[in-house]
Amino acid sequence: MADKRKEVLFLRFSSLGDIIFANYTAMRVKEKHPDFRLTWLVDSLYAGIVRAQPWVDAVMEWDRKNTGNRGYLELLRKVRRMGFDILVDMHGSDRSSLFSLLSGIKKRYCPIHRFPFTHTDFDFSDLMDTSREMSECGSYLCAPRGVSDGWRVPKDGRKKLGLAIGASAAVKRWPVRRWIEFCRLASEAGYGTYLMGSGADEARAAREICEGAKSPLVTDMVGRTSIEGSIALVSEMDAVISGDTGLMHIARALGKPVAGLFGPNFPGAGTMYMESLGACFFCGCPEKGCEKLECSRLCLEDIGASEVFAAAKRLTQR
Repeated sequence: MADKRKEVLFLRFSSLGDIIFANYTAMRVKEKHPDFRLTWLVDSLYAGIVRAQPWVDAVMEWDRKNTGNRGYLELLRKVRRMGFDILVDMHGSDRSSLFSLLSGIKKRYCPIHRFPFTHTDFDFSDLMDTSREMSECGSYLCAPRGVSDGWRVPKDGRKKLGLAIGASAAVKRWPVRRWIEFCRLASEAGYGTYLMGSGADEARAAREICEGAKSPLVTDMVGRTSIEGSIALVSEMDAVISGDTGLMHIARALGKPVAGLFGPNFPGAGTMYMESLGACFFCGCPEKGCEKLECSRLCLEDIGASEVFAAAKRLTQR
């Protein structure tokens, strides 16, 4: 009699960048164990991304916004009934650790040894090939198909640059005037530029950039795409310019060349990951990488538009 197919519960609820990083692990697990049936438990906000990945067999959604702790407990009861063989907790947080402990699953993996008893395994070598770094992988994300957010990237033969103009804190943002300078250089060279992001601050910045650049080749896409639509949009670009944001991680995961702009924050994936982006620019502050999100100095101000555009040209020509 053939062995029963192993059922794997993969936990990563959020956030966007961390979902992208966790997706690499999910891909590698299924690469080594194609017979595993992998179910990903994720916040409903990101379910569309996870569902598009060919190595994910099923998606279990937590509508955290509307159900909160009640939904968490309902999912826990459901998981206990389903009889999973293996749990992979990619959070290592208080919430996910408690979920792991109470799940009833005997074999529980986590990359972080944070609490006693909540997990049983911290070495992933029997789950995946740990000798290979994420930075060595060309791509590890599939863009959702058939996304219709009411936009279309023209097939006009122009090179297209995605510009992730926002960030979670002011010190992580490239100043608007630098984006304007960049867009002018790109437009003069015949490149199409697409401003990407969401939220009121980024919408305001996008309007300023469009007004300052004064070019029909600059397209404001801020707030016009869903999360899945943003991934689809990035997949249409020839290169992406971004700070340490979710859009940067999406571009890298799709295998797109990235020019990264860094000040107080460096990607948590480390130096090899940054080297795999394509080009990296760092602020001139002696305390760069300090992790301070409140500072009187706009860190990225001293990264020039001309040097970033020169890198963008190189990335789109290779």
